[in-house]
Amino acid sequence: MISFEDYKHSTPIQIRFSDIDKINHVNNAVYLNYFETSRVNYFDTVFKGRTNWNKLGFVLARNEINYLHPIHLEDEIFCLTKVIKLGNKSLTLKNTVLKKNGAEFIECANGIGVLVAMNYETRESIPLPQEWSDLIVTGK
Repeated sequence: MISFEDYKHSTPIQIRFSDIDKINHVNNAVYLNYFETSRVNYFDTVFKGRTNWNKLGFVLARNEINYLHPIHLEDEIFCLTKVIKLGNKSLTLKNTVLKKNGAEFIECANGIGVLVAMNYETRESIPLPQEWSDLIVTGK
């Protein structure tokens, strides 16, 4: 069973009416937006404003999603984020979407995303800056 303690970061997600498809659950493509929202919040929290996102950042190289349980408009959901692998020029994140069900939570989806570190000015990949790796690993 997945718990909030297994992850460094949690983002409450507001389900919008436009997220819902014809059979009244969140459309599969919308989960990528939930992952992205949580990913951005995660980096804002971990990097604590120490990164100039206009010069250096990430590009998404890969996304993979497992759909486990439907989400509906009135559900209360959270997207959890953690880094599961640090490479030379990339990192792998894991996201899990949980739905509140009384006092418990149901895992509705999970997935991974591979991000490549980029210099936005030169449009080239770069090695992960050591400061980023340190902040991800230690939070300091």
